[in-house]
Formats: sequence, C-alpha cells, structure tokens
Amino acid sequence: IPQELVELPFLMGLDLSWNNLTGIIPENIGHANVLEILSLQGNELNGTLPNGLFELTNLKYLFLGDNGFSGSISENIEQLANLRQLTVSENPMAGTIPSALGLCKYLESLNIYYTNIEGTIPEEVCLLTQGYNNLQIQADCSRDKATAVPFIKCDCCKICCDHNTHECKAESDEQPSDIDDQHTTSTIASNSDVTRTQAMEKLEVEVLHRGATFNEMASDDPRQLALNWILDEDGMGLDFNARNFIQRYTLALLAYSLDSQAWGVTGDETVNLRVVESNFSWLSSVDECSWYNVTCTSGVVTGLWLDEYSLIGTIPPEISRLVQLDFISFRRNCLYGTIPSEMGQLSTLTYLRLQENALSGTVPDSI
Repeated sequence: IPQELVELPFLMGLDLSWNNLTGIIPENIGHANVLEILSLQGNELNGTLPNGLFELTNLKYLFLGDNGFSGSISENIEQLANLRQLTVSENPMAGTIPSALGLCKYLESLNIYYTNIEGTIPEEVCLLTQGYNNLQIQADCSRDKATAVPFIKCDCCKICCDHNTHECKAESDEQPSDIDDQHTTSTIASNSDVTRTQAMEKLEVEVLHRGATFNEMASDDPRQLALNWILDEDGMGLDFNARNFIQRYTLALLAYSLDSQAWGVTGDETVNLRVVESNFSWLSSVDECSWYNVTCTSGVVTGLWLDEYSLIGTIPPEISRLVQLDFISFRRNCLYGTIPSEMGQLSTLTYLRLQENALSGTVPDSI
C-alpha cells in the first residue's frame, strides 16, 4: 500500500479487499484523518497494526480479516471511539482482547475467530452486547472436543467457532428440556396452518408491493421461495412477530431474486448458498447481520456490499422495506430490468452504486 495513497486529504473510504496485496499497513495511515471505512481483508498483508491506525478517530468500519497480521490489538483501540465494526479474523494475531475496547461504545460487530487471540472476553466488552447497539461477537469460544475447554472464554458471544476445526455455530442461551421440546413440537403442529396464514398476511401487508398476494404466485416466485424458507427451512425458527422477521424475510427475498453461485462465499464458487451452511452464508441459520457483507446498526440492516457477486436477476421492489439502508453497492454484477421506483422510499440512503450491470430504462423520479 503506497504511503502516498493515505496522504489524500479527503479520503473517506478505502476498499482494497480481495486482491493479492503484500507488505504492511503504512505507518502514516493516521494522516488519512477523515477516513471512515478501511477494508483490507482477503490479501497477503502482514506485520503488526501500526500506531497510526489508532489515530483514525473518524473510522467506523475496519475490516482486516484473512491476511497475515501478527502482534496484538493495542490498548489504543479506545481512540477509535466511532468504530462500528471490527474484523481481525483469520490472522495469526495473538495476545488478549484489551478491556479498552469496551470504550468503543458504538461497536456493533466484533469478529476475532480463527486467530491466536486467547484469554477471556473482558466484561467491559461484554457489556456492549447488552446496550442499545447490541454488539455481536464471533470468536473461537467453542469447547475443545478433547479438553472441553474453549480457546477463548466468552460468555457473551453470538457465534462460537472451533479453533481447530474452524466449525462455527450460533450460541443459544437456553437449552430446552425434553418436555419443553415435546410441548413446542405439539404446539407448532397444532397451530402451523394458523401461523402460516398469519405470517403470510403480515408479509403481504408490510413487505410485498403492488398488491401482490402469495396465493396468486407461482411456486418458483422468489417471494414464495423466501416465504417457504423462513417458515419451513430457516434454522433460526423466528416467530412471525419477532422484531427482525420482516428484515430477515426481505434479505432472503433478495437472495432468491438475485441468484448467484457466489452467495455462500466458501472459496468454491461452484457451490450454491442453498446447500452451504457456514457462518458467512446468506440463508444460514445465524443472525442475518452476520451474513456476508451485510452491515447493521443496533441489529437493523444499514448496508449491503454485494460487488462482483455474479448476481443475476432484477432488483426486487421490496428492498425498500429495509428502511434504514444507508448504502447499497451492487457494482459489476448481471442485474437487468429497471431500477424499482420504490427505492425512492429509502429516505436514509446516502450511497447507491449500480454501475457495470445491464439495467435499462430511466432513473425513477422518486430517487
């Protein structure tokens, strides 16, 4: 990374992810003092995190995963007071998580899995999982199958991974008893038809556009496929009255509308997300805010970074139901058809990138 690059006085976003970059992060990175987004993941960068990195006091998103960074996370992390998301996963970093990270009170996502970071997640950091920002932590906190001891102790992690096998799973606060299981199964069986009807009515009123109803749709309609998934296949098993039911359905609809062999992000682009279960995959059982390149604030989707995903299809008008979207990037895909006028309802949208697709028609007046 050239030192001259970070001397640009108005640089607010720098995304160099998924290239073959080598070397280190330049020490003068701190000169880019208006930088808000820094994404370097998926390269071959190495060295320790320079002190200048912690001078970026406006930084909100820091993605450093899948590189060769060493050293530890500095206590100076507290200087990044505006930080929303931090990813250092898949690096040979060591040490422990500093309690000073708990001073980053806006932090919403912390990914530290597949590293050599050990110890215990500090109480100061865990407290952020209970705050308004609902911090989600993913770490190597699964118990070792031989010793029953986790690589890193965490009582507040949303997703725990096995340090050796690299298998991840969502953590559950409570394990129901056999009696509870039987009661739940009986209840679901007796009320399944009623619940399905209520869920359909809710989605028809609150999500679907242009007077659409499920009973009039073909079985392979993306809206119908998303309905079947969230009611019958989704491992999270949300009740239709759950806070994030609408949001999760809308993202599932987006996945079924814009089909792609790359959704699963498994390293094997021939594998479709429908049959892939990983902590990154769309339509996996983990919280949708952990799905690949979905960003959230306080559990609400605020951004979609889906550049170069080989997405094929039309943008569903229901995307407007993700009402807190701040940025959308669908660059260099195979999107066709028109831009839905409903996107003009996204009143908080500040960044829309649709270049290098096959879209046609005019830009809606509503946008």
